[in-house]
This record gives sequence, structure tokens and C-alpha cells, in this order.
Amino acid sequence: MPESDLPVELVPGPAAAGDVELARLEDRAGQLARQSRAAATWKAYDSDLRHFRAWCAERGLAALPAAPATVASYLAQLEATYKPATIRRRLASISVAHQAAGLDSPTADAGVRAVAAGIRRRHGTAPRKVQAARTQLIARLVGPLEEYPPAVDRRDRALILIGFAGALRRSELVALDVEDITEDEHGLRLRLRRSKTDQEGESRTVGVPYGSHPATCPVRAWRAWWPSLAWWDPKTEQLIAGGPAFRPIPRHGYRIGSRRLSDRSVADIIKRRAQAAGLDPALFSGHSLRAGFATEAYAQGVPELAIMRHGRWRSAATMRGYVAEGSLWNDNAAAKLGL
Repeated sequence: MPESDLPVELVPGPAAAGDVELARLEDRAGQLARQSRAAATWKAYDSDLRHFRAWCAERGLAALPAAPATVASYLAQLEATYKPATIRRRLASISVAHQAAGLDSPTADAGVRAVAAGIRRRHGTAPRKVQAARTQLIARLVGPLEEYPPAVDRRDRALILIGFAGALRRSELVALDVEDITEDEHGLRLRLRRSKTDQEGESRTVGVPYGSHPATCPVRAWRAWWPSLAWWDPKTEQLIAGGPAFRPIPRHGYRIGSRRLSDRSVADIIKRRAQAAGLDPALFSGHSLRAGFATEAYAQGVPELAIMRHGRWRSAATMRGYVAEGSLWNDNAAAKLGL
């Protein structure tokens, strides 16, 4: 039916077209705003806000906007069963929700801040420290794993050595694709497309040099692993590899998966290798590689700026939180006491 035959109320006039366009732009703006933080961050915020809304609904209180007294009472309820880190994240989620709605955040209220400070003082704020996997421990973690298929051993060794030498976060490790890892005369060049400190996706390149010992050389470990990801191209008569650099492998090891590992899998791999090496797996996590890099580099006298640059730390204070063990015996004051 031509537009002239439509009922007058259905003819899209300038105002209606403008409303549709404005709605589309508002929807697009919302999508872009969601991309201002990592998906995992929004997932945590959403979970926290569902808990807060449910708590408020049970008591007939408004969750948005929330009164400072409501938030203070909520914190008092959380204090009995939740860790300080979880409570801090819940506060951040409430603040973000109010800011996104154009409302003043009740978390800035002096009374709310006093309650939060009381929780920190009562329970302390020191996070649980994982075992930093320094060089000697890394050598034990990448020792032969005879009870598993060779492909599992090759993948684990490449993942651990590249993660350690590159000071990579778990998310950075599993995000690597084969094409992100190239070799030159100096070692491996890792292209990090996106990381915790590069949410804009501008990418960074990290250099991983050859190791002095073949058994712990990340370059040799990668060379041993990447052909497992390749297929033969009869046209070029070459091995072609692509897709995720680190993938799941069934226990029998006959076929390597096509999807990428989860960041949780990195922690599981490190714990399994720690147990195989006779270490307590409960002391290790996916964070052990990055913490081990910083600790070992600091203990070996590497300048702070060089450690920060390689590990992509923006704050010296944050980086120093990783190196307490590495600095324990460097220029130790008690060694000068003449005991």
C-alpha cells in the first residue's frame, strides 16, 4: 500500500521518525556504555545488584535510589557472612548503578563510609597471598608429566613458561591466538589484543626472550607445542596454524579441542602441575605466574621501572605488592647488625 493510502495516524511524520532515531541512538549509547568495562566486571555488578535489590524488596526498601541508611544497614547485614573484598565490590556496584541512572550515590555518604571503614578495621583488608612461582619452582612445575598424554605436557609447559616470562594475567594467556605469537632472532613477540590495563583494545607487544636452559626455555616450549595446533596445506606444502593458542585436551589426549581454555583452566593446570611436583596445590593459583615473575625479577635486582613496563603495571605501589618476598633478603637491614 502506498504511503498516501495509509491512515493518517500511521504515516511516519518527522517527529515519529525523529523519535525512532533517538531511541536507536539511546540504545546504541547504552551498548557503548556497557563496553566501558570488561564483560566479567558487568557480570559481577549485575550479580551484586540482584542481591541488593532482593534484600531491599524483602524489607520494603527502595534500591534505586537507595537511602544512605539502607546501604549502611545492608553493609551491616553483609558483615556477618561476607569477606571485606566482597563487601567492597557490592558497594562499588551500588555506586555504579546510581551513577548510571544519573543519581547521587549513597555510598559517598559519611555514615556509609564510616560503616565500611569499621568493617575494614574489624576484619582487616590483607588479601590471601598465593605462592609466587619463582624460577626454581617454575622448573619443578614444568618437569615431565608422565601420567598424562604428551600433548598435555607440551601445552602445559608452553603455557606456564610463556605466562611466567611474559608476566601474563590468566585472561591474557587464554586470549592469545596462534597468530599473536611470532618468533624472531631474540625470542617470542606476544601481541596482547586486550588486557586489564588496556580496555580500549589498543594492544601491546611483550617480548619473551630465549631461556638459558632448554628445559625452561619458553621459545623452545612454544616450538614444541604449536605444531599440535597446525594442519597441512597441500597447496603451499606447509603447516598452517591458527585459532586459540591454548586449548582443552581430553584425558586420553587423542584430539585437541578447537575452543580456547577458560581462565579458570589456567589455575587448574598450575595446581595439577604443583601436585605432580610434590607441592601443595592449595598454595598456587593462576596468579602465581605473574606474582613469581615480579618477585624473581625484583630479587635479581631488575629496576622497578623495567618490571612495571614488562608486566604492564601502571602503579609502582601495585607492583610492589607482588615483590615483598623478593625484597626480603635484598639489602636486608638486619644483616648489618653484626650478629
